Amino acid sequence: MFSANKNLGLLVALCLIVFFTNLGGPKLWDRDEPRNAGCAIEMIEAADWVVPRFNDELRTHKPVMLYWLMITAYNAFGISEFSARFFSALLGMLTVLLTYDMGRRLFNATAGLWAGVCLATTLMFTVASRAATPDAPLIFFITLGLWTYVFFSFRVDEESEGAERSYYPTRWWQVALLYGALGLAVLSKGPVGLILPTAIMGMFLLIMRLPPAQPTTTWWEWGVSLLRPFYPIHFLKTVWFMRPILAVVACLGVALPWYIWVAARDFRWIEGFFLDHNLNRAVTSFEGHSGPPVYYLVAICVGFFPWSVFFAPMLWDVCQQLRSSSKSKAALIFCCCWVAVWMGAFSIAQTKLPSYITPLYPGLALIAGLFVSRVIEKRTELSARWLDFGFGLTTVVGAVLVVALAILAGQFMPGEELVALVGLLLVVGGGLAWWRKSQENYQQAFRIFAVTSMLFIVGLFSVVAQRVSDRQEIGRLLADIQAAEPGARLCSFGVSESSWVFYARQPVKFIPEDPADLQAEFGEAPNTVVLTTPEKLAELPPELREQLTEIAQAPYFLKQYPLIALRPTPQLAELAAKEQASRQR
Repeated sequence: MFSANKNLGLLVALCLIVFFTNLGGPKLWDRDEPRNAGCAIEMIEAADWVVPRFNDELRTHKPVMLYWLMITAYNAFGISEFSARFFSALLGMLTVLLTYDMGRRLFNATAGLWAGVCLATTLMFTVASRAATPDAPLIFFITLGLWTYVFFSFRVDEESEGAERSYYPTRWWQVALLYGALGLAVLSKGPVGLILPTAIMGMFLLIMRLPPAQPTTTWWEWGVSLLRPFYPIHFLKTVWFMRPILAVVACLGVALPWYIWVAARDFRWIEGFFLDHNLNRAVTSFEGHSGPPVYYLVAICVGFFPWSVFFAPMLWDVCQQLRSSSKSKAALIFCCCWVAVWMGAFSIAQTKLPSYITPLYPGLALIAGLFVSRVIEKRTELSARWLDFGFGLTTVVGAVLVVALAILAGQFMPGEELVALVGLLLVVGGGLAWWRKSQENYQQAFRIFAVTSMLFIVGLFSVVAQRVSDRQEIGRLLADIQAAEPGARLCSFGVSESSWVFYARQPVKFIPEDPADLQAEFGEAPNTVVLTTPEKLAELPPELREQLTEIAQAPYFLKQYPLIALRPTPQLAELAAKEQASRQR
């Protein structure tokens, strides 16, 4: 399509637009962003780069890599939303570039370029690249490991020209580099950073190292043939061929020192992370995040949008290529293993979240990039009606979004109904792409679609997200609290948000429901201010409610009721202090 340098420049520019536009504008979302960003702040304040803590409590959810990156960004740019998200955006861009280079090596430069474009303009990958979460580091280091595998494996053995490919690095240091990169993935999100990439490579090798088989004549024979990769002798030979001892040593050489260090400092972190956040998430529905076996099929259709509108013709084209003897067949099998192994593993796990499968997006983008390049170059027998369906579906989704966003904005953000216009980008772009396709100019059609995808993603995450974020008034509430009660210590009763800790720059103790605990908090610090809602306030005993004075109020984000701040009267604070002192005696 273009020269290599122009392709790289185009992808860098695309990523700068999609990932960095207004990156620090919206406030931190959900629970995970403020928890992660706040954890890095507390590690800085404690001068502790080893043990993660948040809200003055041990944080066992994720390993340390994300916090190290955030601390580095805070030191460079200061503490802000932009700094918290900076490395996610940077690593997202590097993942796109690695995906392009893998596509170039596995298929051709055109397929690699389109793979990078597809990846950079999908919903869930953009979420990962614009969020202060460990997903972007995990995706990047896994992609780096698999890129290393492709770089050293997908070429004819240098020692004998014309020899068959081994599809695995031949030198020990190449294997060490590969698994060293996966060691960084283990530091990002735990054992999954080693186990599943190894399973992807292993599944690919199990298929490629199979000896030729006799043609099957019955369904029974065909079903048995599917199990051939897992025959014990073949399986064990393939495992040993992958040099597992060297692989484990290289990975642990990178990741193990920190795990040993944190275990020596506070072994509760090891117990919480491996038992609660790995084992329990695999065998139970953790925090109510569950779903049916088809959960990830739906999640990937939404997460890979807009490019998921071509999943049906893409699948048909993949099947056609796998039946052929094309040069890129092995590379396509590798990409299919990437997608299938990752999705299969998390479909079995009981805890399900859309973000769990984002590490397969680079592999899926490689398949999508190959599909687009084949359509543009007219190397596929695909019916043009499939493209009509894809572009038409984009237009329909855009129209539905216009209506849905207008209704939601009217309900939760009165006066912001114009955010629904972002859906019109899909309506117009899908229509223009279909028009160019009808003139058999497939290259122009997909270029229009790519620009439409970029504008839609930027509009959604840079404009709509900002308008939604502007409804978060926690900053104003905290400022009013400081004006009324300078140096106030915060707690919350019946409600809790992680963002309060980040924006208050102090721990916020959560008191679930016991009024006695609230009184004890007032006894420990008379300048305590409690955050709650009118509904939760009504649950307090009347004699306690009468001793609380409202000092600030603000709308509760996306709720129909306000968030209020109350301080105890001097009489209540004095009484609570006396009771606290008597209990201590």
